[in-house]
Amino acid sequence: MSKYLSKKAIARPRTRSTRTALRETVRLELRLLTTEIDGVDQRAAARFGLTRTDLRCLDVLAATGPMAPSQLARAVILTSGGLSIALDRLERAGYITRRPDPQDRRKVVVEPTALALELGREVFGTLGARVDKSLRRYGEAELAAIGDFLCSIRLAIQDDAAEAER
Repeated sequence: MSKYLSKKAIARPRTRSTRTALRETVRLELRLLTTEIDGVDQRAAARFGLTRTDLRCLDVLAATGPMAPSQLARAVILTSGGLSIALDRLERAGYITRRPDPQDRRKVVVEPTALALELGREVFGTLGARVDKSLRRYGEAELAAIGDFLCSIRLAIQDDAAEAER
């Protein structure tokens, strides 16, 4: 946790009911979590020697595997020109390759290189182990609820972004 967001410095909301207090605590923790994730992303981008946009591209590719540049552009919300610039930087750094699409040789797919995946394990490995340790405290039903909750929050954020684009 950031030195500016230590547990002692965070005022817990005061409310009338326990359920309301718990919802407010969850909302607060989500806000704090996004701040911490933002810091993780900033440190990772610096370690990779990349911009945050480049790191988002790598993150999507590492999570989903090879994809067409147009799909990647939609996933990271970049124009085709903006994505081309990011892909050029990533390719020069040795983090991605572009190759012909095996389904349609006229097209190209982009994929992360072994170097990118290895550096990702180096940068995020310790954090991943800490997250896994935290998750081991929960049973199957709790993990299912956590997964469902996180998915619903992710979808809410996507809906909010789509609405903002209109």
